[in-house]
Amino acid sequence: MRRFGYRVIDTGREVEADLNRLGAEGWRVVGVTTRKQLLIAPPQAIILMREAPQETLTAPT
Repeated sequence: MRRFGYRVIDTGREVEADLNRLGAEGWRVVGVTTRKQLLIAPPQAIILMREAPQETLTAPT
């Protein structure tokens, strides 16, 4: 089964550098909020997602 991690970052002056760094780590942008759309997201946030590495998954016993 594939699993995904999600991350929300606030927009700011260093957003381009943050996105470049996170993109190199495998994160991809899946959404952008323009106002308070989510309870967990600040106004104007970028939502990122990446597939969780297989070694972090545990097999059922």
